[in-house]
Amino acid sequence: MPSPRFVLCAALVAASASCRPAVPPPPPVATEKPIVDAPPVTPAVAAPPSQVALTVVEPLAVAKDAAGVRALCTDNLALATRIVGEVAALDPAAAATLTWERTLGHLDDAFLSISNASELPYLLGVAHPSEDVRTAAQECEKKTDEVETGLYLDERLARVVVAYAAKGESLSEERQRFLEHVVRELRRRGAELDEKGKARLRELNQELTELGQRFVAEIGATTHQIELAPEQLRGLPESFKKAHPPRSDGKVVVNTDYPDYYPFVTYAADRNLARDLFVKFTNRGGDANVARLDRILALRHEKAQLVGYAHWADYATEPRMAKNAASALGFLTRVHSAIEPAIATEFRDFGAEFQKAVPDPSRAMIEADRYFVADRIKSQRLSLDSKLLADYFEVDAVTRGLLAITAEMYGLEYAPLEGVQWHESVKGYEVRSGGRSIARFYLDLAPRANKYKHAAMFGIRTGKTLSDGTRQTPIAALVCNFPPPGEPMPHDQVVTYFHEFGHVLHHILTEAELASFAGTNTVRDFVEAPSQMFEEWAWSPEALGRFARHAKTGQPLPQAMLTAMERSRRFGIALHTERQLFLANLDLAYHTTTPPFDTTQVLERVHKKEFSFRYVKGTHFQSSFGHLIGYDAGYYGYQWSLALAYDALDRFKKAGLFDKETAAAWKKHVLTRGGSRDERTMLREFLGREPSEAAYVAFLVGR
Repeated sequence: MPSPRFVLCAALVAASASCRPAVPPPPPVATEKPIVDAPPVTPAVAAPPSQVALTVVEPLAVAKDAAGVRALCTDNLALATRIVGEVAALDPAAAATLTWERTLGHLDDAFLSISNASELPYLLGVAHPSEDVRTAAQECEKKTDEVETGLYLDERLARVVVAYAAKGESLSEERQRFLEHVVRELRRRGAELDEKGKARLRELNQELTELGQRFVAEIGATTHQIELAPEQLRGLPESFKKAHPPRSDGKVVVNTDYPDYYPFVTYAADRNLARDLFVKFTNRGGDANVARLDRILALRHEKAQLVGYAHWADYATEPRMAKNAASALGFLTRVHSAIEPAIATEFRDFGAEFQKAVPDPSRAMIEADRYFVADRIKSQRLSLDSKLLADYFEVDAVTRGLLAITAEMYGLEYAPLEGVQWHESVKGYEVRSGGRSIARFYLDLAPRANKYKHAAMFGIRTGKTLSDGTRQTPIAALVCNFPPPGEPMPHDQVVTYFHEFGHVLHHILTEAELASFAGTNTVRDFVEAPSQMFEEWAWSPEALGRFARHAKTGQPLPQAMLTAMERSRRFGIALHTERQLFLANLDLAYHTTTPPFDTTQVLERVHKKEFSFRYVKGTHFQSSFGHLIGYDAGYYGYQWSLALAYDALDRFKKAGLFDKETAAAWKKHVLTRGGSRDERTMLREFLGREPSEAAYVAFLVGR
């Protein structure tokens, strides 16, 4: 899911009220502790100089090579710096000149310029095939963080913002929300610190950026492998065997990249080899990333305390729906308590099946065996053969179905694009609505060397209404690692595809006025909800009937297989959820514990407490836990937002997944609004009632 620009480009200043009645809403701006003493407001004596006006930026047309990436970054950061300087140069005492357009409105122009500088480079830094381009792009992130840090530490800017806030002008809901968030973020980002504190904060931010880049890059650059005899591929699909012919020495190589790893640990009959691959997969990033994480955690803790927080988890959660670490932990505890009996039942069931398949008392069941056992039970008891099921999903066919479904739901048209992109396999689309172009997106779906290893949506350009009334339309990119065209696509990857395209929709359908609230620029513990809800369409017989066809025969997905899918869907859900709770608790443990400490010891302790499967000695999962960069103290948000997603889905299920009125309401109240409204308010207006965890808990326990 990283820096504030990671994957979803979360807003620089977004925040919202809690979804828990027990947690008070954020105080209005008038109750905030002053950043600086605001001077008395007096009439203006002279008109301020004119300010720069933004024009629409075309990042893909500029960043064609390393020089273009540097130009895109440098020029837009220079513009952002100039804009901040123009706002900061205003006289705080000249009330008449402190208009929205010259203060907060112009400051949002600066945030847009920062996004224009950094969004595409962040993507290219993890997805471009050229090392020169990746290096240039990664340099941009450091420069961007320097500009952001300087913005929030500018005392002159803080005085202008506080003076404007003191005027108490009547503002739209979105503008008032932005003002309150900027005031809060100036405090959180160090505007109250003395010069020594500000200097140290700059050092901390710079080093954290560099370490985070190296941490993520190390995972992407790490591909371990195992060598085995062809007969040791027993249990693997024929398509996998064809894709892994023996080398000249007769050995077959299987690596830790997703297209190899998940099929192997799911189907390999030789569970010792599966364990070997699991160890290598878990240890991606190596000791170097363990050391980097030690340093990152120490720096985060110091930064949090520097600006007045007990630990990083409280600092990170304050702007989110949870508001503090205790609230996040309380939510995780409630979910775990609700499913604890189901966890125990499922684990006993899995253990019994594993002993049948692997009658070796010395071989304990580990996490990687969960996929293997689940597949056996689904096949034997639920009549679902996941290898046969994959034959009904081919990436191009899934893409066509996905686009057709979303076009129907939201009244969209997609037109293929020709032209600039970062790899020959990338496909682009223009998005039209009501006869006008509203966005673009790009699909980068195939794995390759030095590419981002997971699946994620990256922003390329953020939407905003410019001062002259024109609109900078959003651009998104979907980066995945799916099988190549023509090869079977496991259904879980189809679910992933729908999930990530949910983020694309959230990004491109925005109608927010301000860049800071556009699209997925919403709080981290809400931002996954729209995409998690859209996973439901990857399970819907009505949706699957539109694109699921056998790759060779063209026959639709049989009803018997659809029935088996539905029966198996909730199978193992308690253990799956337990793993997510374990990861969330591990993340919070790392960010509530005072450094220095041994991160592997904490990992082992949390694993034993929160996860039923045996911890494998000699592994250090934290070295490959990429969410620790950017989702730091925020992994709980996946479960938090999933509860919200199931609540929202309740209305869709009652009306029908393709009900146009419901889709229009979801688009109006959520997808178009981004972070411009309180997230709880958006959901309440869509649902017609207060949000609740009840639907999610009911799903988990089978009610």
